[in-house]
Amino acid sequence: MGKIPQYKPKKQKMDKRRAFSIVICVLLALALLLPLLSTVILSARAVTQSELKSQISGLKNNASEAAARKKELQAQLDAIKSDKAQAQQQHQILVQQLGAIETQILNTQNQIDAYVQLIDAEEVALADAQDRETAAYTRFCQRARSMEESGDISYWSVLFSASDFSDLLDRLAMVDLIMEYDNSVVDALVAVREEVEATLASLNESKAGLEEQKAQQELQRAEQDAKVQEAQEILDGLKKDAAAAEALVAASDAEEKKIAAELSKKEKELDRLIAAQQITFDPGTGYLYPLPASNNVVTSVFGPRTHPITKKFHNHSGTDIAAPGGTNIKAVQGGVVATSAYAPNSYGEYVVINHGNGVSTLYAHMQRGSRKVKEGDIVSQGQVLGLVGSTGSSTGNHLHLELRKNGVRQDALTMFPGMTFDIRA
Repeated sequence: MGKIPQYKPKKQKMDKRRAFSIVICVLLALALLLPLLSTVILSARAVTQSELKSQISGLKNNASEAAARKKELQAQLDAIKSDKAQAQQQHQILVQQLGAIETQILNTQNQIDAYVQLIDAEEVALADAQDRETAAYTRFCQRARSMEESGDISYWSVLFSASDFSDLLDRLAMVDLIMEYDNSVVDALVAVREEVEATLASLNESKAGLEEQKAQQELQRAEQDAKVQEAQEILDGLKKDAAAAEALVAASDAEEKKIAAELSKKEKELDRLIAAQQITFDPGTGYLYPLPASNNVVTSVFGPRTHPITKKFHNHSGTDIAAPGGTNIKAVQGGVVATSAYAPNSYGEYVVINHGNGVSTLYAHMQRGSRKVKEGDIVSQGQVLGLVGSTGSSTGNHLHLELRKNGVRQDALTMFPGMTFDIRA
């Protein structure tokens, strides 16, 4: 029993040393874990980038299908192009081609949007990797400076200075962890530099892909304009033939009917979202006239009329207001864009705005390529939607304006009680 007291101070000294070793080990372990945590965070971000790349890949496959369809239609057109008697069929094929080109343009725009999102994500990832590279390099420099300042002290000297076997084991564990930490400092620096290079390469590749798609879209729009011109020339010839003109009007009515059915579904869903305040906008005050006040000549009223192509009785779905080509067309009220599209047989370039409370307005025959809003956009009262033109089933520059209340067409002129109109048809 007399020997017990002389070991107490030593045991207490060892306990302090063990506690110190444990603290050092924990700190070093945390230093080792920090790069791993950064990798986990980066992986979570990489999922989004991976999804965007997958989306772009899928869109490219869809683009190939649209290109094949357009090529097939061109072969059909070439087969009958020299036959003047097949003008009606030629026009129909051109209309289908325009639909395929429109699909291509929309697909390309979706790719552009995806590339923009991907570039944003990759720029954030690059900045994060560069920050971690700076931190890793700082740790490396600090460790190198610390080793330089320690002089000739080696891992072996640390081990050989142990006071007993237990102390040796503690020192050995600590030396192993220190060596592992030293290796991790170098490995982390190398890994993060490789990551910066890979992320930068991916970013540059995405930027190149974005520019490629923008150039592709320009070519598609040029091809679209050429096809519109070709279709218009055939259309002008067909208008001179009574039987062909009847067929054109029938095709226009069928297209308008199809658009009306699609609009009805969209309007109901938009009305629901607006009522639930998931879509919000400022409608403005009253109804703003969509053209300059000086453009007040009405060339065709709402309701029964003599059709300008067939010269026969026909029901007109809107109001035609004459205006020079290129005149700004403004939203009569604020709202959300329900449709922004091209209907070659009827409305041509047109936009539909949902104003809430079951009210919507349609603006048709806009100048080719002049639409300034897309589906889902929130617009304010007086915002320019496009320019006056003569696309679709039209015989001259004018605005075809429609008003719908709860899906039923109304006379659009009732929106402007303070206006004086020169009605000529």
